[in-house]
Amino acid sequence: MTTSTAIPTAQQRKSRTRTTNVSSKPPILVSQLPPAMVQLTHRAEVLACPACDTWCPLTLDKGTKRWKLSPHHTAKAGTPGARRCSNSNRLVTIDVTLVRLQEQQVEASVDAAARRPTKVLRKVPTPKPPALHQLTPAAPTADTARRTYETHRTRCAACTTGKKDGKLRVVHCPDGERLAVTYLELLRQEPERRAAQARGEEEQQLAERRQAKEQLKQRAAEWPDAQVDFLLAKRRRAQHITGRLVEPIQGAAVPVGARPIGAVRSAEDVLDENPIRKRQRLSA
Repeated sequence: MTTSTAIPTAQQRKSRTRTTNVSSKPPILVSQLPPAMVQLTHRAEVLACPACDTWCPLTLDKGTKRWKLSPHHTAKAGTPGARRCSNSNRLVTIDVTLVRLQEQQVEASVDAAARRPTKVLRKVPTPKPPALHQLTPAAPTADTARRTYETHRTRCAACTTGKKDGKLRVVHCPDGERLAVTYLELLRQEPERRAAQARGEEEQQLAERRQAKEQLKQRAAEWPDAQVDFLLAKRRRAQHITGRLVEPIQGAAVPVGARPIGAVRSAEDVLDENPIRKRQRLSA
């Protein structure tokens, strides 16, 4: 007797079967399944298998006249290495009406639509800080060079200090000698660096003062163009307040005469000197 070595392949699920085999598992209750896993359209009844989550047609058993799942595999049709699902030929009990099932499906679709956001708010990516080797090192100064040199001498065993022939003798290793030379060079350049820093700060202060003066001149040059509109608005505001909110002030008569030198001009005098207003009066 020969044994076939062919790899089984998943077959197409048949909507109607003639087999009378029935699974020994208890029947599947439609009311206990999610509404989205059941479709009871006439002549197109399908159900998502709870075991393998594949859609399978429902067929009527010839012996019991009850609905059952058609035999099916756990993968799509044509998939090699298929395995028969354990829910094949399992009875299905439809204990819910078609109208109620449709209502549950509509409610589930509304809930799902409400759970989905209408607009995707993408998170702005946080800028990544540069790595240590990408950072620009600060300019060395005499203080930083001195601290580096002292730290090296406390940790290096080859850098020693002693007396020979009554004189103080300092011995350096190659790295210590390099750090000492760097410190002396920066110490010699320190006055020039501080002078350059002071000049830079002074130039910055002068630039800020120059900018402030230019802003004052610009505002003074723009004021004549805006003065007329400002005075007109001020007079309208005063007329509005005097005419509607405050009663006219009754008091002693104010003497009318020549205005003293240095007195503040009124808004009416400034408006009368405006050439545009003069031309309007002449044209009228």
